[in-house]
Formats: sequence, structure tokens, C-alpha cells
Amino acid sequence: MHLQRLSLTFVYVITLLIAPASATEVYRCTVDGVAIFSQLPCGENAQEITIPETNVAQGIPKQSKAVDGEVDSYITMQKIDRDIALLQREIKQLQDTLAAQKTKISYMTQDTANRMGASSIADAIAQRTAQAERRIKPQVEQYQQQIEALNAMKTQLSQ
Repeated sequence: MHLQRLSLTFVYVITLLIAPASATEVYRCTVDGVAIFSQLPCGENAQEITIPETNVAQGIPKQSKAVDGEVDSYITMQKIDRDIALLQREIKQLQDTLAAQKTKISYMTQDTANRMGASSIADAIAQRTAQAERRIKPQVEQYQQQIEALNAMKTQLSQ
């Protein structure tokens, strides 16, 4: 009796492994330039994508290159968005640092201006402000160029 039950269980498991699973439909929509994938139609512009059947005994299904490319592009665009956000935070931090330095510079005393060799406090403030800007502005410009390059990559991926 026990052997018969074990035999039936074995046949059942083998049947499940050999029988192919049914194909799955996924819907792709674009909302505000962002691809969204859903099990149900997600909008009027929903495109149906059929994921091929999977045979567990044979391994991973072979997906079409179009589906793989769309998913890869979506993942790459998400990474680009994160990188852009990080660069924008760096720019904001540099701008805040510059503003704090300018505030500190504005409290300059005549004694400090004299030690700098400036003719007045206003000249000393202008010199120190220019120095701070020369240190920070190139970094900001470099980050802005990186953001422009990332946006160009995003545009290229979305086409």
C-alpha cells in the first residue's frame, strides 16, 4: 500500500514536470515616459506581451529579444534616474556650502581685511567670495555636464 502511494506520487510529480505551463500575458504601458508592466491592462495604450511557456524540466524559457531589451532599457533608465538624483543632491550640497561660506565671509572685520592687504572690507569680501566660487563652481559645472550626458543616454534609450 505504501509503495503504491509512493508510486502514484512519483507519477504525479513527473507529470507536472513534463507538462508545459500555459503562456502568460503581461501588459506594458507608458505613463509620463516611464514603462509600467502589469498583469492587467494598465491604460488605453496597453501593449500585450506574451511570455512563452515554461517547461520546468527544460529550464528557463527563451524570451524574445524584444522583451529582454525593453526590460533592460527600463532597468537602465531607472539607474540613470537614480544617478541623476544623486548628482542633483551633490549640486545642492555644493550650493548650500557656497551660500554658507558667503554668509561667513560677509562677517569679515576690518582687521581681517587689513591682513589680507585689501583696501576695504568690501574688497576683501569680494576676494574671498571669488575664491570660494572658483573652488565650488567647477565642481557644480562638472556635475551638470554629467547630468546632461545621462539625460542624453535616457533619450537614446527611450527611442
